[in-house]
Amino acid sequence: MSEIFVIQGYAQDWKEALKMTGTHLYENGCVVEEFWEKCAEREAEFPTGLTEFCPVAIPHASKEYVLKQAICALKLEKPVSFKSMADWDQDIDVRYVLNLALLDDSEHIKIVTRVIRSLKDPAFLKKMDECDEEELKVLLNDYFLTEKLDD
Repeated sequence: MSEIFVIQGYAQDWKEALKMTGTHLYENGCVVEEFWEKCAEREAEFPTGLTEFCPVAIPHASKEYVLKQAICALKLEKPVSFKSMADWDQDIDVRYVLNLALLDDSEHIKIVTRVIRSLKDPAFLKKMDECDEEELKVLLNDYFLTEKLDD
């Protein structure tokens, strides 16, 4: 079973945002110390910014750097630029970073599918914007970690 952590803050750039989420996951015993650096290396090769209509990045590193499954969601006070997953020449101003620390390949696919499905819904994004940290944790848990969206 995965756990969701929600943090809020300011980052200078995408690397600092990854360091914030990776450090939080590390401090909670979910990943090894170099996890955030491995996320940054992967992000440089395979960007994870979604679209300008969905200002979210979903970085991750391979499961060898994960100790226990978790997602760290960073709600940014000011957007930071990530490269688009669809067009690596395009920058996306990201307001949320959902750093995925996942061990199980089938669980990884399920969670990523749920994340993408949820983020395609403008009403879901609006709810994310309206939530404080605790409410956002509950919302993300309901949408990303429950079976209700797998119909």
